[in-house]
Amino acid sequence: MSTESPPRSGDHVPAQPAPPDPTLPPSENEQSFVVAPRSASRSGGAFAMRIVEQYALAVLFVAVVVFFSVLPKTSAIYIQPDNWRNILASQTVLAIIALGSIVPLVCGQFDLSVGSVAGLTSVLTAMAYSKLHLPVIVGVLIGIAIGAVVGLINGLVVTIFGVNALITTLGSASVVIGVESWITGGSSIVQGIPTSLTDFGTGTWFGVPRLVFLLALVAAAVWYLLGHTPFGRYLQALGTNAEAAQLVGIRIPSLVRRSFLVSGSFAGLAGVVLLAHSGSGSPGVGNAFTLTALAAAFLGATSIQPGRFNVVGTLLAIYFLAAAITGLTFLGVLSFINDLFTGAALVFAVAISALLRRRKATA
Repeated sequence: MSTESPPRSGDHVPAQPAPPDPTLPPSENEQSFVVAPRSASRSGGAFAMRIVEQYALAVLFVAVVVFFSVLPKTSAIYIQPDNWRNILASQTVLAIIALGSIVPLVCGQFDLSVGSVAGLTSVLTAMAYSKLHLPVIVGVLIGIAIGAVVGLINGLVVTIFGVNALITTLGSASVVIGVESWITGGSSIVQGIPTSLTDFGTGTWFGVPRLVFLLALVAAAVWYLLGHTPFGRYLQALGTNAEAAQLVGIRIPSLVRRSFLVSGSFAGLAGVVLLAHSGSGSPGVGNAFTLTALAAAFLGATSIQPGRFNVVGTLLAIYFLAAAITGLTFLGVLSFINDLFTGAALVFAVAISALLRRRKATA
């Protein structure tokens, strides 16, 4: 049996790590390690790449505005304040739908019924005003409630029956369109809409459309919900790693149901705004919003907070698409450019978002 002699005076004794202190949090008991610093050129290149990813869409937006503002064929009308007031007001409905749709997207779920729900809400709210002569605020609450009910039904089908969200919401969108046509008989509702509602939808405050102020409130609410509440943090955790979210005790079915409830509620509000802006409840007008809303959501996820669905990026994407399409329209491009440009933007945005997520997962 071998024995070791005790260290003599002057011998070098390796330092032993101190035992963990149970009174300290785990992070303070961990051993620290020295990591070799990256080269300046490498860290500088990574920083430059992050800046490009964050602000590329904003730069493109400015470039588009400047281009059509100085182009001789479009400059006379494109830069006019009336044109920009129209762009700001006309995109409010789409922006509210898109902001609501990013809530289920954050946790990995798609809601393809948002545009149809907005259209149905617009029609049913118009009917409620026309036939029941309800106060304005009651009609607004009814519209939001209708959207919430459809969203809750979507969430229940997804979580209880396990039907894929794409199939569920695509089917519910078709059902909503059928109900809308059945109720209206294909006719628009233009009588009985409160003047105070349409005045709000078409008026301005300080030269800015009133609907923009409403959009600012909606954007602030979604921003706070996603970034500063437990609900938003749980959504982020579920979207990042569903297995880990389940292991830490997050109630996934309840979370998914609530995400569809929120999405449907905002779609209902968008339907009321559509009624206020257009002054009539017209069947079928909401269907076209879904594709553009998803394109804006995914395009917005490539900027500001690359790889994450976020409020500022979504709004930036909406007004980038609107500025580009408006300029092309003034340039004399045929009307098909709207669908062509939006579809191409959606494919591009989904591809870039997937690339950013894969890179973050392997970083």
